[in-house]
Amino acid sequence: MTTETTPPEPYDLAIIGTGMAGMSAAVLASSRGLRVAIAGLTGEILFSSGLLDFLAIYPLTAADRWKTPWAAVEQLVRDEPDHPYARVSMLQMRSAWTQMLDFLDRWGLPYHRNEDENLRIITSQGTIKTSYCIPITMSAGVMGLDRHLPCLVVDIAGLRGFSAAQIVQSLRDVWPGLRALHVVFPETDGMGELYPEMTARAMENPQIRRQLADIVRPLIGDAKVVGMPAILGISDSTAVLHDMEERLGVPVFEIPGIPPSVPGIRLKETFERALPEMGVFAHFQHRVFRLQVDAVGFRLTLGRMVPETEIVARSVLLATGRFFGGGLVAERHRVRESLLDLPVVQPQDRSGWHREDFFDTRGHPIHRAGIDVDAAFRPIGPSGEVFHPRLFAAGSILAHQDWIRSKSGVGIAVCTAYAVVDRVMEALRLSDMAS
Repeated sequence: MTTETTPPEPYDLAIIGTGMAGMSAAVLASSRGLRVAIAGLTGEILFSSGLLDFLAIYPLTAADRWKTPWAAVEQLVRDEPDHPYARVSMLQMRSAWTQMLDFLDRWGLPYHRNEDENLRIITSQGTIKTSYCIPITMSAGVMGLDRHLPCLVVDIAGLRGFSAAQIVQSLRDVWPGLRALHVVFPETDGMGELYPEMTARAMENPQIRRQLADIVRPLIGDAKVVGMPAILGISDSTAVLHDMEERLGVPVFEIPGIPPSVPGIRLKETFERALPEMGVFAHFQHRVFRLQVDAVGFRLTLGRMVPETEIVARSVLLATGRFFGGGLVAERHRVRESLLDLPVVQPQDRSGWHREDFFDTRGHPIHRAGIDVDAAFRPIGPSGEVFHPRLFAAGSILAHQDWIRSKSGVGIAVCTAYAVVDRVMEALRLSDMAS
């Protein structure tokens, strides 16, 4: 194992986890002048739809989606004082969203939102999805759905997980102006199966876009808007969108599909491109094998397959996610936290993990398992004792929330990351004063 020697002084903040919470915290902390290191596997964002949810369903048994997420959050905080949102002020939430959307816009991945309202878009499964912020490439779909404009939905022969006919059939009562078109993607004759990422990268070629537009344009008919799979490029999707709109003569929008998703790839690549240029010491695709407390604060041992590097940090943020991210591990008789074996809030025994009905609208108790924290987002034990004054947790690893059912995953990630950065700044200031 080699030991890092540059830079010699400890980092202000080491972030463990490269999902939305970890990536957001790295952006927010480095923007405020902290020296930041981040390590983790980036596969989680690939399975993101690219939509940035805030809060759509509350209470969990509700059938309707909230139009105003801020009002939903206010009610949730009143009802559930242990929920992560209850530890973040409304001002912090608004600042968190503004700063993260500004960051994405600066780095070429603009998003659309109505600041005080959720948006509704259609999905590749023929359902209506409620979300707070959507890629700009999907915004014309909001307009089309709201106004019930005549719309042509285009699918690609061989493209996995997307059927225009299914979308039109499933939504015929909600959006009666939908019509399906099935086309062969340019230069793919004879190929049995296409993949979204491959197709999206092909769309960055102007010749491919011209050929596809030439196929679709004569068949637009009375359509006022055209929906397509989420394949409008990877690195500059806005330019690809505008080019297709110019060629077709009508607004175009992407329809989010099943994972791994192209909008998720865009998020991943944007963070991975931006963070090193912002001065973040990034260890992407590295695991943290060991986290130890030392005289400075923490010593982290990192590596790809085996331990390779050590870094020292004055504070640490656990943004390791739940089961998919590896922050929590489900064993036969309990759920444990993977790095420090911190106490995990969980049902008393395995029989209480799930309800008998898989589709129970209350959600499953195991989805509220996680790390309990104090008001400063520091992990605590059963009696409220703080594990370390500069160890923090953010994102889906936090207990007392079911982001899956409530459609709030990115909101919890971004808002708690912002609040943690505030707390890190305060903790470091107090540490400097004490020394």
